[in-house]
This record gives sequence, structure tokens and C-alpha cells, in this order.
Amino acid sequence: MSYEKKFMALKDLPPLPTVPKGANFIQYRRTGKLLTLSGYGPLKGAVIPPQYKGKLGKELTSKQGYNAARLTAINLLLIARSAIKSLDKVDYILSVEGFVNSTDSFTDQPTVINGCSDLLIEIFGKQGYHTRSAIGVNTLAFDISVEIGMTLMIK
Repeated sequence: MSYEKKFMALKDLPPLPTVPKGANFIQYRRTGKLLTLSGYGPLKGAVIPPQYKGKLGKELTSKQGYNAARLTAINLLLIARSAIKSLDKVDYILSVEGFVNSTDSFTDQPTVINGCSDLLIEIFGKQGYHTRSAIGVNTLAFDISVEIGMTLMIK
């Protein structure tokens, strides 16, 4: 099955993410075969589902963080799809940079960001394996639980 068909078969795809009003950035930049996506979070449209708002290790569990990272990956792929018109044009995922809003004692950031990584491998198979950072941070904008940026190589 094609990347595009695998992605579109996912249940409950959110609307295409938009840049928040007043924000001073673009969602992506394409340079040749490189597509770099700005950091995004676990939103459904303009809404942050309450189960994905707050700190890991305090308000949220690792499982909730994993699900937030998965939703964030879906949002990033929606943005990539809008940039290149079809995920079948993706050659491979190059890198993922994950930030986890977490308490000082929370150390399970890699498991949280696996929510993103696992989805990429589910959609792209061996072409979904990527380099990655999973970093714990003190806070994130709008109190989101995760923020993830991604770089893809295009055919």
C-alpha cells in the first residue's frame, strides 16, 4: 500500500494545521529535496485536547504523552502533504526533534517521542526510520505536552 493510502486510512485525521494568528513563522521550507517542518504540537484544528495539555510526570502519563506525540506526527504529515501534495513523494524521514514538557524528575522522554517515531515507521516502513532527539523542557507554548519538528527527504 502507498504511503498516501496508509496515512489516509488513519482514523480521525484532524483538520490541516494552520499557523496561529500573530505567529511569525512559516510551517515549512523546501530546499531542493529537503523539506523542513516547523515545530508543532498535539492539536486538533486550533484546539489542544485537554488530555494532551500539561507536564509529563505531573498532569500526564507517559502513555498520554505517547498519544500526544502520535497526534503531533499526524499534524506534521498533514503539513508535509500540503507542501508536496502526496506523501508518496516522500523518499524518507531524515530527522525528528522532540521536546517534552516535563517535570525535573521525569526521564521517559524517549518513550513519549516514540509516539511520533512509531507512526512514521507504520506509514513509511524502513524509510520512516530517522535520527532523533527527545529532550525534556521546563515548559512549552500554550502548555502543550510535546512539540515536534521534522525534516524529510523528497524524491
